[in-house]
Amino acid sequence: MTMKKITNIIVHCSDSEFGSASMIRQWHLKNGWKDIGYHFVIDNGLLVPKAGNWQTELRLNSLDGSIEAGRYLDGDSFISDNEVGAHTLGYNATSLGLCLIGVKSFTPKQFNSLAYLLKEMLTYFGLKKDCIKGHYQVCKNKTCPNFDVPKFVQERL
Repeated sequence: MTMKKITNIIVHCSDSEFGSASMIRQWHLKNGWKDIGYHFVIDNGLLVPKAGNWQTELRLNSLDGSIEAGRYLDGDSFISDNEVGAHTLGYNATSLGLCLIGVKSFTPKQFNSLAYLLKEMLTYFGLKKDCIKGHYQVCKNKTCPNFDVPKFVQERL
């Protein structure tokens, strides 16, 4: 079993207006992945979008900003083989992946939860703020998570 020290936290968006960790897990399993690609998912409360005249929207405001566990983590500062995410090519073996449900707009509760989770992870894993990256910062053809992550880190952490 190989184990590598956690060196980065990569922030993503789901590129969907709705969802949850269980839905993303289903999407990723359908793609042939072994599990959800992210270690944590931050919900926006929209579980089912309105679709035409036949589907009613299901929005639960109580879930807005909730943090869900995704891919397994055992709690130490290393990524073992069964903890490696599938979120950032070239970084999966040494990083944690966080995903906000949404495309280009996120709720204040999601941003509050992101700040809280990032602060806790920095402390827990003994990391510095500069380890936090937006997906777009390490993957040049990406815009995800579609907000200025360094500015967020500077202002909120």
